[in-house]
Amino acid sequence: MRDSRSLLYPGRLMAAVFLPLLLVAAVLAPVTSAQDAEGPTEKGLVGEFSKAFRSKDPAVRSAAITALGDMSRQLEDGGTSKRIAKELAKGLDDDELEVRAAAIGQLAWGRHVDTAISAFKSGLDDMQKQVDRRLTKPDEEAQNYVQVGSRLYGNACMALANYKDDRSADILASQLKNLRRNTENNNLSSRLVGRVAKALLDIGDKEGVEIAIRQMGVYQGGEYQAQPSRNLHQELAEFAVRVGKAPPNWEENVAVAWHNWFEDNEDLFPKKVGKLKEPPPERPYVDPRTRQGRMDGGPERP
Repeated sequence: MRDSRSLLYPGRLMAAVFLPLLLVAAVLAPVTSAQDAEGPTEKGLVGEFSKAFRSKDPAVRSAAITALGDMSRQLEDGGTSKRIAKELAKGLDDDELEVRAAAIGQLAWGRHVDTAISAFKSGLDDMQKQVDRRLTKPDEEAQNYVQVGSRLYGNACMALANYKDDRSADILASQLKNLRRNTENNNLSSRLVGRVAKALLDIGDKEGVEIAIRQMGVYQGGEYQAQPSRNLHQELAEFAVRVGKAPPNWEENVAVAWHNWFEDNEDLFPKKVGKLKEPPPERPYVDPRTRQGRMDGGPERP
């Protein structure tokens, strides 16, 4: 899949590749040149970021997010302060997907826990809404947005799941329950259900697993429901293998089969995962063989 900027802005592929690389250095040059001996300061980084982020060019704003995120990890606290997280979270509110993509990557690990979780909650709500409203629009720009936006939504879900916290589980469970049955003109569930289920199951608390299994019943029977049902079944089956319990086979009454599986295995899962105190020290896992795994949502959903 091509970079989101080249999809959404034809003819800008060269700028999408090279401009952010130049800006990462240029945006923060006033800070780093004045502080080579002692390193950057939070105040200096935020000040330069604020100037750059006012740009009308999304490539500049995306580069500003990347620069702030990368440089802040050189600070004494590793960029874990509330202030840095709040500045990075501005990218999740941006209208442009390339800016949101940069923010998701920077907030996915090592950031102030409460601020990151809160930012992902509002970001996911809006991303689901923005994809949904464009599904029935036939123009190329809208359909490109749906394709890229769906993938970024999955990445944001996995970034949030990296913060193993009861609040993260609640947010993802809510996202999953908000997905409705497909209709002739709306296949939002086909696009998103597997992505959010993957993240929720990655946290692995008892209620989250039960909610994911219960969602199978939403797609039981009726026209247009086969694809979301298969996507959800696939994520549940991979989760079952990870916990060492054979999943049910795909069959007509698969929702009932999953219900029975949960009743047999529910004692495996913790009731709660608790409240996370320290930021996750590493990025969400990506399989080095496929570059898919946890982040980037695997292959495109139909």
